[in-house]
Amino acid sequence: MTLLTRMFGSKKPAAPARERIEHAVAPEHDTPRPLRGASYREASVTYESGYTRKGIVLDYTATGVRVRFPTNEIMPPFVKVNARAVNVSGNARVIWQEGSEVGLALL
Repeated sequence: MTLLTRMFGSKKPAAPARERIEHAVAPEHDTPRPLRGASYREASVTYESGYTRKGIVLDYTATGVRVRFPTNEIMPPFVKVNARAVNVSGNARVIWQEGSEVGLALL
């Protein structure tokens, strides 16, 4: 033990600040996410180059849509989405992409 004390010292770790603990356990008033409508309807996404991909809308809100495609292709940052069956259409920004699923935020 004396060897460790000589190498690293005998300094005890500082106690965490009380404000940090209170902040961690204090209830925060988060705004809930909007309810998502679940669907399994066809959608088409058009790139700026004119290339169109067909996919399936998995869920949607007034601000965005999650689409699954049959193939794993990397999408450009901005696309045009058209899913008339769920009343979603317009320009969108790609927020995330995992495999064949894509999250789009409507602009």
